[in-house]
Amino acid sequence: MSQTAAPRDITDYRPARLLPAAGAELRGGTVLVTGAGIDTALLEPLARQGLTVRRPASPLTEDLLARELQGAVAYLHGGEERATARALGKARKTLKVVAFLGVGYENFVDVAAADRLGIAVTNTPGAATDAVATFTVAQIVNANLGIPRHLGERVPGWHGSDELPHELAARRAGIIGMGANGRRIAEILRQGFGVRVSYYSRTRRPDVERDLGVSYLPLLDLAAASDILVVMVPETDETRSMIDSSVIGRMPEGAILVNTARPAIVSPGALYTGLEKGRVSMAVFDGFYGAECAEAGELRRDFPDRLLVTGHIASHTAEAMHRMVRQAVKSIENVLTRGSDEHEVGTRPRPRF
Repeated sequence: MSQTAAPRDITDYRPARLLPAAGAELRGGTVLVTGAGIDTALLEPLARQGLTVRRPASPLTEDLLARELQGAVAYLHGGEERATARALGKARKTLKVVAFLGVGYENFVDVAAADRLGIAVTNTPGAATDAVATFTVAQIVNANLGIPRHLGERVPGWHGSDELPHELAARRAGIIGMGANGRRIAEILRQGFGVRVSYYSRTRRPDVERDLGVSYLPLLDLAAASDILVVMVPETDETRSMIDSSVIGRMPEGAILVNTARPAIVSPGALYTGLEKGRVSMAVFDGFYGAECAEAGELRRDFPDRLLVTGHIASHTAEAMHRMVRQAVKSIENVLTRGSDEHEVGTRPRPRF
């Protein structure tokens, strides 16, 4: 039986009780809320605390964000704009907390600047695990069966038996990153489809190996042993361009690369070469390189039928969004009333509670 806990549905949510001093300070305070797909009703606990919710049209440029943040005591970050040091600095006199919807805050919030300014930064771990894992496995199925290229066709149009897709049970999957999302993906692939799964992670996970029957391999060995290579690590200085030519060059010919984490983890130049030489038959991305990346245009121009790109939607189910917003609202209340929250990700000094 699965040992993975189901995502916590915070239906028993109750607003934190304002401490007397904090209550006097917060009445009339403003909370900036950005991002699409947020149910306004989930923000009502903030209004009941005497806070005013402001929701400008998004995404915001750095200048607009800096202007909107002035006077705000809290900022619920929907994951569309970048909270830079300059933008946060404009609100240093009032801003107490940035509550990020999701886990991968690193590329959206300058946490080091927030630490210097004494601003708490929180995220919502676990709230979107099922959504991200389900989406990732769905895209693995799409890419493995070649579904996108057959949409709208009346007959398959295969020219030989070598063009037939393989069943997932006949494939070897490698997962880079064995956090909550990586584990859930491994669980679905193993228990739902009988896929042979190996993984690489900075920290080895004997518990996952035992519970799911997966094996650990060093990164380059994992690439060489994977028909489907899944990237599921956060974007940091250490992981940026982690999937480079040395990794892609070890992949079996015709392998599938699935990146539903952050695009920058895969070197665009190495991906281009991998597609060009046939190491990669199809590349799946949820979120793609920005306009400032020259290789992005070249990839789209030269390999339009071998890229399966979506607009960073993996975590956006109604249930996951509800869990993330409820958790973010609770984090805002905790920081404003107690001075801290269990989901803080920075290193600023904070009181215990």
